[in-house]
Amino acid sequence: MGFIAEVHLVHDDLPLVPTIAQCPGVTLSYEYGTTIDERRIRFVSVSGDTDASLEAAMAADRTVSNPTRIATFDGRTIYRVVVDTPLELLPARCAKHGVFAFTLTSGEGGWIARIYLPDRDALAALRSQYRDHGVSFRVNQLYDSSVSDERTYFLTDRQYEVLTTAYDADYFEVPRGVTQDDLADRLDISDSAVSQRLRRAISELIAATVENGRAPDRCR
Repeated sequence: MGFIAEVHLVHDDLPLVPTIAQCPGVTLSYEYGTTIDERRIRFVSVSGDTDASLEAAMAADRTVSNPTRIATFDGRTIYRVVVDTPLELLPARCAKHGVFAFTLTSGEGGWIARIYLPDRDALAALRSQYRDHGVSFRVNQLYDSSVSDERTYFLTDRQYEVLTTAYDADYFEVPRGVTQDDLADRLDISDSAVSQRLRRAISELIAATVENGRAPDRCR
């Protein structure tokens, strides 16, 4: 049983949040971390327009030091950083409460965590841990982990809104009926916000269908 939640975390001192604010056109994903000689080493992957401005933002980011490019793949770059802030994306006590993180990705000026919680007490404990350190903790979505496959799509309300607006406006047609700027005007948000929400919404649908072997029969 248990629950699966999508949680939005925001605080200026969370690792790499200054970089996220400076580079809204890229998506950062937390991969894994370790501790070496009392230094907290974290590895993150970056997708999007990884150029000199991103590395400059990481170099100026007060929450990390020694950003190092490890490898570059098609549309994805891996970086290693040393965390210099006392705040953690995942508090050490998460394991004590049976909390497991599926993904941690940048979004909306902070980090979006998709996590498993054994019960609502674990959710309350986790919320308290973040808020005790001044971290904004907002639950975007919460599902019973035993729901059927039809309910395993993790679109937030904002992602659903931008996706349906784009579809209704023929954004996905060839040629496109509207541009991202048009969608931004309709939704009264920035062009970069449209881009991020669309990418995440499409990624969620792919992960819940093609990646998990649930593609429609006509696509097989």
